[in-house]
Amino acid sequence: MNQSLLLLAGLMTGALVPLQLAFNGQLGLVTKNAYSAGFIIFLVGALAFAVILLATRPAVPSLTALAAAPKTVWLGGLIAAAYIVAVVTLTPKIGIGATAVLIIAGQLITAVILDHLGAFGMPQVALNWPRLAGVSLIAAGVALVKLS
Repeated sequence: MNQSLLLLAGLMTGALVPLQLAFNGQLGLVTKNAYSAGFIIFLVGALAFAVILLATRPAVPSLTALAAAPKTVWLGGLIAAAYIVAVVTLTPKIGIGATAVLIIAGQLITAVILDHLGAFGMPQVALNWPRLAGVSLIAAGVALVKLS
């Protein structure tokens, strides 16, 4: 896939996040419980993946391969659950914009640190002044969105 399409895919995926915040926040208001909402969200997602898996029939990893995987691969689901609970709780209280910009700021700050360390076998990308400036601009954006 060419670089322009990859960038567009990333942008379009990012455009879905505010919609997810709104929809999950609405569900939280209906269920009045972040855990119930999270369960429903994951159930719908699991059903969607079940349909995709049945339609595409990808190779299934062996139990040996799964057992040999780094233990950190199992943390993604826990992080996703914590994310859903936070989104369901925060969005109705502070709004879509503030929730989104705080999530983005947290993502970028953590990402540049992990990049700098080359953490979890990912490529190492040094922390430099332009990257620090980008993080600072996001922090300024958080303040502007939240204070407006």
